[in-house]
Amino acid sequence: MILKPEKLPTLLLVTSSPIVRSFFEEVIDKLEDYALVIANSRLETLEFLEKTHITLIVIDEKTTNLDMRALCEEIRRSKNNANLPILIITGHLKKSFTKTLIQAGATDFIREPLDEDEFLVRMDLAMKAMSTQSKMSGLRGHLPKGNTSAPSLEKRSFLDDRATRVIHDALAEKSSLALILLEIDQYGQILKGRGENVAHALTLDFEDHLQKLMRSNDLLYNQKEGRFAIFLPKTSCQASEYIAENILEYLDAEVFSAGNIRFTVTASIGIATLEQTGDSTKNDTINLERLMNGAMSSLKEAKKKKNTIVTYSKKREPS
Repeated sequence: MILKPEKLPTLLLVTSSPIVRSFFEEVIDKLEDYALVIANSRLETLEFLEKTHITLIVIDEKTTNLDMRALCEEIRRSKNNANLPILIITGHLKKSFTKTLIQAGATDFIREPLDEDEFLVRMDLAMKAMSTQSKMSGLRGHLPKGNTSAPSLEKRSFLDDRATRVIHDALAEKSSLALILLEIDQYGQILKGRGENVAHALTLDFEDHLQKLMRSNDLLYNQKEGRFAIFLPKTSCQASEYIAENILEYLDAEVFSAGNIRFTVTASIGIATLEQTGDSTKNDTINLERLMNGAMSSLKEAKKKKNTIVTYSKKREPS
């Protein structure tokens, strides 16, 4: 008998696979503060959604006799489920496949074979994104018209003391810290062809979209010229790669706005971690600079191919 918790966050797993079921039972058991309910059909899924407070849905692509697209669309038709995270377990991440399901209402994808660390990262990202989307619903759209008082990119760029503080905390606690540097591949072309106001408005909309993907302790900085810095406290190199992949997958399915102008864009991403670049004998400011330089080195490599992710390697450092 499956209990219906009143307040405990509850994951609804849709699967007909004993292996998938066992994997999630073990993960949820470790989390302790989550409950798990399991359905193996469209009808059971909808019944749980109607009778139980569900926090997150995970749908196994291989569930017997299940049309995932139709189920996602049916879930989203209910206003109560408009911001409910939906994760899809799949071994297929082709653009056509992911776009179809994202358009139907899926939030993100979990790759097979299942990995506990990846699932926890994807779950956290999905829940933060959908929570923020719920709060920000209807509050978008800000193209600066003419000479407006919108802050310039120069005034919005660079870092503040929070960045130095996360460096200090990571060194003091000997915990992981990753940095993602992301650059919009088409920014220079848009700036040249559409002008500074449109390029500025695009980066603002892009920043809003990125913010939806951030966790509560992550730091996002607009670094001007279509570049963004994302500090990820307590995040390993592998986990930061999952996050970067999630960002690229998200961008692939999004349309960005600059007033009434719509854009689809890609991004190049460079990653470095404090473990790779840090020196405990140096001060926080120097370690911040080293981390930024490492991520920049990776970003430069990523920009050569565009729409790709490169992780820091000392072999690329100039001699």
